[in-house]
Amino acid sequence: MDFTTRRERYRGILAGDKCVYPGSVFDPISARIAEDLGFEVGMFAGSIASGTVLGAPDLIVLTLTEFAQQIHRICRAGDLSLMVDAAPRLW
Repeated sequence: MDFTTRRERYRGILAGDKCVYPGSVFDPISARIAEDLGFEVGMFAGSIASGTVLGAPDLIVLTLTEFAQQIHRICRAGDLSLMVDAAPRLW
């Protein structure tokens, strides 16, 4: 699925009238697992990114480039729409 179709599907989910519980994802494999389990949306947070990319707590600054690269790797792994939370410390 291309990224435009994925965005349109995500907007449709957000515009819907039901509560959607995202699966917490942190790498491409966890995104594939969440998708296989039936999650419509994955959640990737800055605190999770710091742990998976740097192997350190959220106190160490992760660059926006590193964050975006991990998001890109996750999105390439499948068709799961991804909700991303970039904390202010990420910049």
